[in-house]
Amino acid sequence: MRKLTAAVAGLVMAVCPLGIAAPAQAVVGGREARPHQYPFMVGLVDLTERRVMCGGALIDERYVLTAAHCLTGSYSDTARVGVLLGDHDLTRGDDSPHAVLATPASFLTHPGYDPATQRDDIALVRLAEPVVFNRDVRPVALPVRYAHGTFDHTQVEAPGWGTTSFGGRTSDVLRTVVLGTMSSPTCGARGMSGVTAAQLCTYAPGRDTCQYDSGGPLVHTIAGTPYLVGLVSYGKGCATDTPAVNTRVWSYLSWIGKTAGKPPRRAS
Repeated sequence: MRKLTAAVAGLVMAVCPLGIAAPAQAVVGGREARPHQYPFMVGLVDLTERRVMCGGALIDERYVLTAAHCLTGSYSDTARVGVLLGDHDLTRGDDSPHAVLATPASFLTHPGYDPATQRDDIALVRLAEPVVFNRDVRPVALPVRYAHGTFDHTQVEAPGWGTTSFGGRTSDVLRTVVLGTMSSPTCGARGMSGVTAAQLCTYAPGRDTCQYDSGGPLVHTIAGTPYLVGLVSYGKGCATDTPAVNTRVWSYLSWIGKTAGKPPRRAS
């Protein structure tokens, strides 16, 4: 892990590999997040082109959760990807004193991941060195205490550095948008056929995740604690009449614990 340098601070966003439709991308109809409002937010960086190409969420001192489709093709090579932690404004190096660019040791993609359908679109990034937690870099809680695990018909926040319209410009600063969730059957009836119980759909009129948000977190806050309930997966454009489809984290808690070698601890 190394301190973020000015050479990396001026990052430009890039699109994640395409899923079955347009990839779920960056924040439409949202607002700028407060600096370091989401200390678990991760940017996966294309080190060759010096740009953030996907999002992710820090869940432990050694692991990041992201979408499996973010780590395909040339991005399946750990030497090509950096893990940006603790940043807010990608054009500056002085606004985030705790920002670091961590080195991944390995990518652990769910064995059931299907690029044709985006089912099981989840992966773990194991870091080469453990993260040192501070005010700007902290893990997000997993929803292990919530046995129902659905988080249907509730509100979630989705931070990201992606575009603010489909095919538009990316954001230099981290933005966030509030979205509503729905059940899988309702999502299917709204035009996203093939959605499974392990996926979580989001929708809000005029608001959405958009390009370059793939793999980023969906969080629901309970009693002041944000819980990671979803990972951005795919959608049809941005802020259209159809919902976006995300990976439902609760469905993969056993896989996360087994793959990480221990259940990642809850954030305090």
